[in-house]
Amino acid sequence: MLTVLQKHKLGHLFSIIDFDHNGLLQKSDLQSIAENISVFAGVIDRNEHQINLKKYAEEVWNLIATHHQNADIDSIQLDQWLDFMEATFYTPAKDEVDRKINRIVDIAQQVFDKNQDVLISKLEFMSIFVSFRVEIRFANKCFQAIDSNADGHISKEELLNATREFFQSDDESSVGNQLFGEIGSSFFSSRKVYSLFTC
Repeated sequence: MLTVLQKHKLGHLFSIIDFDHNGLLQKSDLQSIAENISVFAGVIDRNEHQINLKKYAEEVWNLIATHHQNADIDSIQLDQWLDFMEATFYTPAKDEVDRKINRIVDIAQQVFDKNQDVLISKLEFMSIFVSFRVEIRFANKCFQAIDSNADGHISKEELLNATREFFQSDDESSVGNQLFGEIGSSFFSSRKVYSLFTC
């Protein structure tokens, strides 16, 4: 069963992925995020990574549909997302979860590690934030937290640790909690819209 902190983190991720901000997660949201990543990571049209990202978005949606036993599902709400994520990252055997987390990190490195040195620079890390539309003002703080040896780069092991902590840790001080910015501070949080004609 998910803890309160884990629900907050996964709810934060839900808000980030909800591309059109309608409070539902849809296949089109995942496709839009994939396209956004392609643009901001500097991936050119027809590039292998872009094609793989679109396939990955399709694969994730198919996993969601399979989990909810509905091949025609067109959207899910937050509680359905939490149920899916719990079954994906909390219930399976540790080696299965590790395999999934390794795959996420491998995809991130393929796309964002532009010089393929198996290290994520601060600039490359910032492009992750921009791609996911996370408030860029948190990028430096999060980068420094994840860069545990303070060498100015995020190694694959540091990124793996942070990703694992984001999805699994219930420790409020875990570095990985900051993987997608400060929890609850998504750039697209609800805001009041004021009319120009309001007195």
